[in-house]
Amino acid sequence: MIGTNGKLSLAICGLGRFARRRILPAIAECGNVELTAVVDRSGKAQDLPAGIRRFASLEDFLETAPSGAVYIASPNYLHAPHSLQCLAAGLHVLCEKPMATNSVDCQSMLTAARNLNLYLSVGHMLRCSPAMQLARRWMQEGLVGRPQSVDTVFHYELPEINRPWAFRRDCAGGGSLMDAGIHCIDVIRFLVGDPVSVLSANTDRRSHEDGIERSAICNFAAGGISSSVDVCSQSPYATLLTISGTEGKIVLTNFAACWGTVTVRLHTRHRDEPAREEVVDVSAIYAEQLRDFAATIDRPGAVALQDISAAENVRIVEQLYSIS
Repeated sequence: MIGTNGKLSLAICGLGRFARRRILPAIAECGNVELTAVVDRSGKAQDLPAGIRRFASLEDFLETAPSGAVYIASPNYLHAPHSLQCLAAGLHVLCEKPMATNSVDCQSMLTAARNLNLYLSVGHMLRCSPAMQLARRWMQEGLVGRPQSVDTVFHYELPEINRPWAFRRDCAGGGSLMDAGIHCIDVIRFLVGDPVSVLSANTDRRSHEDGIERSAICNFAAGGISSSVDVCSQSPYATLLTISGTEGKIVLTNFAACWGTVTVRLHTRHRDEPAREEVVDVSAIYAEQLRDFAATIDRPGAVALQDISAAENVRIVEQLYSIS
């Protein structure tokens, strides 16, 4: 809970490369969040802030009867069991995406949080991107006319040595579509809404002995708008978001970045050069996500909505797998 110092007491469960690179620096930027403990099975992480308690297992941490919240940054297959353990211990939860490796576990997490009157959120951090919020605002202002399509590309390189569990379906829930494509799905839903109607999906999972896709191209309608996801985990990093309408288009190169800047460009039908262009600082996305999480907990009677949306993202991925 929020302590006497006005800050949310937060523990991190899973101190891997992601948590060290993104979450620890983000906590340091948050005036309403205080890191109090980490669950680190490897014991290899160094340079933690002074006074941070360290535990080799989540069970050891929960035996201390902690209060506040936990950031679940463990591998995908542990998201549901770790979240359920923390909720049962009376802790609010911010869980990394995907919410779980299957929609059944997602529903178990939602049910537990509701029954225990605890806040459960999921780390679809691009909703906190000021570049994404600007693009949505331009859409709502009618700058592209009537929206006709939203297309996303998310390519990246994931060597197996970095996350060996990511190449096991029982551990990851899927390949590049579950890993990065789910971000694209969430962004599209953030921009144009629901319902989502799955149309087609092609993956290369049958080309690999482990059954894990490295690439996927999927098409669906979201909020009545034609939408697509092109994702690949064996290509140089590149992300692109294009929102096309009857009067022009909005283009975000590097839309999934959470560092540096993103340029948001508006192109109209009658001009080759951008009609409007804004460079947006996106380096504080994770810090903003944490600030929002803590602020929501501090508001009595606040309702968590993102958890429901995150569960729907997993269900959509399952639908895409079922037809690929």
